[in-house]
Amino acid sequence: MSKLTELELLTDLEKKSYHDRYHCKTTYDVFCHAADEYPSDIAIVEHVTAARDEVAQQLTFISLANKINQTANLFRSFGVERSDVISILLPNMSETHLSIWASQAVGIANPINYLLQVEHIVEILNEVKSKVLVTVSLDETTELGKKVHEIIKGVPSLEQVLLVDNSVTEISNKKVTVTDFNSAISTQSSDRLAQSLQPKGDDIAMYFHTGGTTGRPKIAKLSHDNISFVVQVYAGFNAYHGKSAVLNALPLFHVFGVIAASLAMFIAGRTVVILTPEGFRNPNTVNNWWYFVNKYQVCWFPTVPTIMSVLLQQPDEEIDLSCFQYAACGSAPLPLELKLSFAQKFNCIVTNGYGMTESSCLIARVLPDYDVDGVSVGNGIPYTQVIAAELFDNKISHVCATNEPGVILVKGPNIFQGYLNESDNAGAWVDDGWFNTGDLGVINAFGHIQLTGRAKDLIIRGGHNIDPQIIEDVLMAHGSVIQAVAIGQPDVHSGEIPVAFVVVKDKPQTTSSELLEYCQKHISERAAIPKRIEILDSLPITAVGKVFKPLLRNSATEFSVNALFKAHDISAQVKSEFDPEKGQVVHIQLSNIHEQQQAAELLVAFPVLVNYSNL
Repeated sequence: MSKLTELELLTDLEKKSYHDRYHCKTTYDVFCHAADEYPSDIAIVEHVTAARDEVAQQLTFISLANKINQTANLFRSFGVERSDVISILLPNMSETHLSIWASQAVGIANPINYLLQVEHIVEILNEVKSKVLVTVSLDETTELGKKVHEIIKGVPSLEQVLLVDNSVTEISNKKVTVTDFNSAISTQSSDRLAQSLQPKGDDIAMYFHTGGTTGRPKIAKLSHDNISFVVQVYAGFNAYHGKSAVLNALPLFHVFGVIAASLAMFIAGRTVVILTPEGFRNPNTVNNWWYFVNKYQVCWFPTVPTIMSVLLQQPDEEIDLSCFQYAACGSAPLPLELKLSFAQKFNCIVTNGYGMTESSCLIARVLPDYDVDGVSVGNGIPYTQVIAAELFDNKISHVCATNEPGVILVKGPNIFQGYLNESDNAGAWVDDGWFNTGDLGVINAFGHIQLTGRAKDLIIRGGHNIDPQIIEDVLMAHGSVIQAVAIGQPDVHSGEIPVAFVVVKDKPQTTSSELLEYCQKHISERAAIPKRIEILDSLPITAVGKVFKPLLRNSATEFSVNALFKAHDISAQVKSEFDPEKGQVVHIQLSNIHEQQQAAELLVAFPVLVNYSNL
């Protein structure tokens, strides 16, 4: 019997409704299920330093469930009701998991990127009206500790602050009670919540901020139905078989790290290994990554393109990696050269996926037992519809045919419940409940989705979303600037870095260095400050007078490649173009064809397709 195609497999699966197929209706159900099915198995292994000789802390599934119950009961004792919000400002720790999942059992969890500027964190907490904050400490000698003092001053709705490290407790705001997290939960009952207190599927489980690196963040509302559906799809159909551990160094304030790489593993009874609170930002995590793959016999791990590039460059060691079979990539476009190089070096399959906060992490995936050409993100997940369409006035004017480019629209049980601020919902949906992803792509005859661009023009720097409008607005406030456009330039370390192109009134009198200095003063978020500003006589425009960004991306790509080659004494002619099916393509003619391997190694992390030829 021949192997089913992905579409045949999906069609067969969908003959049974997802309500009948998936039995966990809430995230709390997941932990009750895991505690019943795998009570003595290890749920979490926590490495604080990721040193090879470190003795890790461990939690079994029954211990994890009991501690979640204790934490939930503590929140309940604070007066937390179903609509109240617990904000979690923590790095990757066991306590982060306890806080996130216990918050959802009794109220709404709100994990926050602790690296954000304090004003953005305050803005988020005020929008969600946070009642409880869980964080590390109030130690003002640390960057996070200083932020927490500012947060307490700026968020009047806060009543309780829980500290994982309760070394400093003195605060001026006497309306806020400060409590030690671990000692407080130890006083609570570990019994399961009463049935009458447990959440329901349509209750809101999480408030995720979708930005905040620059500008006002949007707060996405994810229900228990949304999250539990995705984790059961991922674990039961789309994840990898077996009970091996998974290394998770992705941040737990992001949907990829907390939903796909954590909760979906818990429901399958798999061990989640936390490698340091800082994750990939800790050098030990990267340096000892393959050691821990072997130590825990990891068959797959979640990753992003920039991390794949770093891991690819790790020195070869005599480490047996025969256990390792798959790398599941997401979060940003996956360069084809990087995919192929990683797969070849580690003798593994690299699967790509596609999702966003608004889809509860997942829209499409390449199935583990299948492969696709190029850098397709695979098929839409089960029970989810995905189309490419042309839009006019926020309505579908044309559903695209096979291989015809359009805006990617999606509907299904994974799609969120809208943004907390009603004004943010304008334009989010089109026609009959289709969510507008803002991404451009094509869908082939096999149902494989190929992303070709971002209609929203976001700059993704090391996993951080940067709205180019923030950069453009600051530059346009400069008295000499007539026009300004910000785009993402390919970068070997960050995937993309922000750069800007401007037209000025008096070209001789206004310099790039002056404009860069101006941006440094007026853009508060360091990640959004342009790395380069180029002054042009005019910007390329379309027939209707809009700036044609693909030409600027071509220019930025060529600049980046040429600079990299110059630094490594490689002589070549570089030409970049945008292909509607393949995305950004760079054509390289090498003066010395023998330098192709070196060139490919240098460009492996670039989010572009590279073609080589000889001069």
